[in-house]
Amino acid sequence: MSYSLDFSSLPTDSSFSSRSILIGVSQEIRGRLKSMPRTLERIESAIMFAKQCSKESEPWRAAAYLRAALAEYCSIEEIQKLDQVGAKHFRVGDSKNPLIHLLKLLRHLNIHVKSNVAAKHSINVSLGDQIFDMDVYVISDINVMELTKLRNGIFYTQADLERCVDWFNQHQSLWGAGDLIDIGTSMFAIELAEHYGL
Repeated sequence: MSYSLDFSSLPTDSSFSSRSILIGVSQEIRGRLKSMPRTLERIESAIMFAKQCSKESEPWRAAAYLRAALAEYCSIEEIQKLDQVGAKHFRVGDSKNPLIHLLKLLRHLNIHVKSNVAAKHSINVSLGDQIFDMDVYVISDINVMELTKLRNGIFYTQADLERCVDWFNQHQSLWGAGDLIDIGTSMFAIELAEHYGL
């Protein structure tokens, strides 16, 4: 059995034309998940760690923040059981969004196989009329074959994993890997809220 992924659910390129400089979950997510405080805390933690990585000057520190973000992201699946006792819980496998799936696979890759390499990547940022250079971090060594060998990797076709990794690599070069973890965590939070009718 392979998961059915819907690549049209990924953010469009226009979503990346500008990004917020503020760290944190949106007011929409905070409002919808206020009845699930433990789950909301994990969502906020994943986003905080993800955004923090671009503030680091040393790649190993950025990599540590990315790993922490991915670990908090994956803990969302388990912690919701404490906020919604007795309910059918929302799992990554319930989503069709490829980014939501890839983030879980990247966590497993980082915990069980290797530590991904965080590499500095320079981008141009405009603020008003001024343009600045800003360093962000990208995960420079995502390997599709390593993903297919993960315990959960068998639930994906190689073609889907290749599309996921290609999309991730293309878009992490725009604002960094932390930004994609932020986006994926927020998308997972919205789907989770919809699942519970919040």
